[in-house]
Amino acid sequence: MRLLILGLGTAGSKIADAIIRPSGHSARCSDLHAIAVDNDPEILEHLTHIGEEAKFYFPKDDIEAPELLTTRFTIDEVKSKLKGFDVGTHDAVLVCAGLGGGLVSLVPHLVSIIRETMFEPVFALVTIPTEDEGESRLFRAMKNLQMIRPLVDGVIIFDNQLWLDKARGELAETTLEQRPVGIAEKFWIPGTSEKRGIEPYDLVNRHIARRIRLLVHAGEIQKGVPQTVLDSREILNTITGMSYITIGLAEEELPEHGRISILRQRSETRVGRQERAARIVKLAEKAVFRDISSYCDFSTAKKALILLSGPEEELSMKGYMAVRKWIDESIDGFEMRAGDIPVSSRQSNRVSVLIVFSGLKTVTRVQELYERFGQKRDDRE
Repeated sequence: MRLLILGLGTAGSKIADAIIRPSGHSARCSDLHAIAVDNDPEILEHLTHIGEEAKFYFPKDDIEAPELLTTRFTIDEVKSKLKGFDVGTHDAVLVCAGLGGGLVSLVPHLVSIIRETMFEPVFALVTIPTEDEGESRLFRAMKNLQMIRPLVDGVIIFDNQLWLDKARGELAETTLEQRPVGIAEKFWIPGTSEKRGIEPYDLVNRHIARRIRLLVHAGEIQKGVPQTVLDSREILNTITGMSYITIGLAEEELPEHGRISILRQRSETRVGRQERAARIVKLAEKAVFRDISSYCDFSTAKKALILLSGPEEELSMKGYMAVRKWIDESIDGFEMRAGDIPVSSRQSNRVSVLIVFSGLKTVTRVQELYERFGQKRDDRE
């Protein structure tokens, strides 16, 4: 799928940079382009994958007169950059931003520019601040979400409170399992792309990027032959005009590729087939109930999408059909799409189950913010 990503502020810019990170798993080069706008020149400088010509410095954080923004040189430069893309270059535009940040106020003006320049659907990918960031930031996040929702064709919600806790847990486990650190790993040379260690928020951004990249990959031409094809049009039909969206993803690493023949033979037995089916079902449950971008009442969803990915011999059609039936019977709406991305076992030893819920009436953290600050939820969600 061809995607234009616009990162606003520190959070949005880092997410955009993570999404377009090159990957060796894609069958062909995805048409991914990214633009970053931030008020911290150091953040822009350290974005690894976004080109220098696509980084724009916006010098003001506290925007007092948003109606004057169209006259600012930064906005004019961004507008010129957007107009530089040929018509039909992309299938969709994704605006990434942290809801508690100052530059999220640029969204109305940038979306207006995008609408003038392009006809593709525009989606927002937003992160909700953690409790530690304070009441004022949470209140701002709620107001910004109310501002953004009617402007775009769908809002993908990520709860930083949930994912920061997960990231810290993962890093703690990694530290316990880590081998002794050598001298070369103890120091970081300024100007190089690698730091001494990964920060929790960077790990959160990787989780976000992984979900978006899998969806992008689903819309590409595959080397393997999928049992059920899921193209860009079907992905966009699932999320366009669907207000709040969540994405669950659960993955499992398989044994090393060089499995001995006796294990390969066992995988073709009745027991082996049952184990593969059970793995798919287990991963789907984990994606829905644990590794979801933001907890939600998925029974209120109007649409859903299921995507399986992994070595072709490990993707169980029995498990796939069981998950599809479960989700189809659970959501409120009647549109359920599903597909798979088979890859060579040389490319990946990971089985993934990704599930998208769209048109949600209830996203837990969003509802909590409405209730905390005495705001009425918009029933049009």
